[in-house]
Amino acid sequence: MVNLKNLVRASLMATVAAGAFGGAAVAQLNQTLEVARGDTANGAQTQSRIEQLDDQRTDIELEYRALLEQIESQRLFVEQQQVFLRSQENEIASLEQQIGRVDNIERDLAPMMREMVVLLEEFVTLDLPFRLEGEAGRLARIERLYELIDNPNISPAERYRVILNAYDIEASYGRGVNAYDEEVLEDGIPVQVKVLQIGRVAMIRRYPDNSMTILHNGSSDWEALPSSYLANVTRAIRIADEVTTPSIFLVPLPGPQVAQ
Repeated sequence: MVNLKNLVRASLMATVAAGAFGGAAVAQLNQTLEVARGDTANGAQTQSRIEQLDDQRTDIELEYRALLEQIESQRLFVEQQQVFLRSQENEIASLEQQIGRVDNIERDLAPMMREMVVLLEEFVTLDLPFRLEGEAGRLARIERLYELIDNPNISPAERYRVILNAYDIEASYGRGVNAYDEEVLEDGIPVQVKVLQIGRVAMIRRYPDNSMTILHNGSSDWEALPSSYLANVTRAIRIADEVTTPSIFLVPLPGPQVAQ
């Protein structure tokens, strides 16, 4: 009987001890689990932070590469600008040399243009005396050329252009047949005549009474022209005035002269 009580008592003590021990173990286990859960949460936070840092690193790397591309682009732009500036400097140097040559040309051009006008005046004086007078006459044109070459307000290029144009006009007179009205003096009396200019070969005057005179480059004065040429001269005048279509006409022109 005593042994049974002792046995029961021992069993109860063991159970209590086991319960006490089991409670401590559960508490320790819970604590361990809490720590593990905390570590897991910390690990997740750490992983999230690592991922954020990795994303930031990627963004920084992309920005860095973009910046390198901008730097390279700026470097190429600067090199291109340097090439352009060198080209501009070379062009400026070339223009300065050309300007220097232009100054020399202008100094040489002024006396040359004056000589051109003098020679043109001499040519007109020695030529057949057609279209000499009047506002649009050859002598008035030469007077305007003298005024032109002495005018400092007109550029040398413009002066030279006008002189060349005068030469072109004079050259055109020798390439066709022209007709115009002119007032001449006959025994001191002004008479209106029709002048037929045949290149630089001859001039024919037709008077109101249909009489005619001729001056050619082989004669020194006007000569009477037979009335048999009146129809041809009239036809030539109409051709020159563009009243009728061009056709052949006859006039008594001088033949070639034998050189002495």
